[in-house]
Amino acid sequence: MPSTVIAGVDVVSDLGLTIKEFHGGVATKDSRLSAVHEIVTTELTSSNANTPWRCPEFTEYILVVRGEAHVDHGSEDSGNKAIVVEAGNGIYLPKGCRVRVTYPGPAEIVAICLPAFSPDAEHREEGGAVTVPVHQHQTDCAPALVKSVDVVKAPTLTITEYFGNVASKDGRLSACVSKVDEPCSEAWQRPDFAEWVLILSGVLHLEHAEGTTVVPAGSGVFLEANERVKWVWPEACTYVPICMPAFTPDGCRREPEEGSAKDADPETMAELHKLHEK
Repeated sequence: MPSTVIAGVDVVSDLGLTIKEFHGGVATKDSRLSAVHEIVTTELTSSNANTPWRCPEFTEYILVVRGEAHVDHGSEDSGNKAIVVEAGNGIYLPKGCRVRVTYPGPAEIVAICLPAFSPDAEHREEGGAVTVPVHQHQTDCAPALVKSVDVVKAPTLTITEYFGNVASKDGRLSACVSKVDEPCSEAWQRPDFAEWVLILSGVLHLEHAEGTTVVPAGSGVFLEANERVKWVWPEACTYVPICMPAFTPDGCRREPEEGSAKDADPETMAELHKLHEK
């Protein structure tokens, strides 16, 4: 059955920035993966103490849901370079990539780290030192910008993939922002991938053999591979599903059900399969 509902933990609550961890070393004591929801309410630029350079020992996937992020990367020798990540785009930061992420205004992002984030593994360059340190794990790799793709456009459900087999052609992990417009449900499924879920607004009911698990806004839930569940949304809902390995329609192992969100329009599943064949 689904694991216990996970209450999100505010790991940063500073002037202009709130970071809520749904999965990771603080919320779940799980070192495999961390996932946070960040709300930026003011400008956070390179002059702000919250945005130093860093060179993490983990891989990071950033989904820009609203606003804009600026990602500087490189070194003094190679020349600093900047990537503008607009809403609806994602950016992949390889392990060992020296970066600085800033925000020119209000923004909303979801950040995923593999393995889970830890302060010691982030290697923040505090204090504005003139000499740039060279980290043992630092590489010459560069961030990769990814444009999201609407992989499901059903009458009541839209799923936008930022990373995965369609958007980034990466089968290791998929991450989406999903929006439910009105009460509906999905077909029973028994995925062959593990799934980490963040509920950003609304509520999710997960039906399973032992009953129903209610996951409210600001909470998360983890689903082991091969758990048979039925997703039910009694109201509008926005949630983030993260799958490892990445989602595939065949790997979801749905039990088609008349009237379910993805079966209401016969073209929905056909288009999802087509996107995964490209």
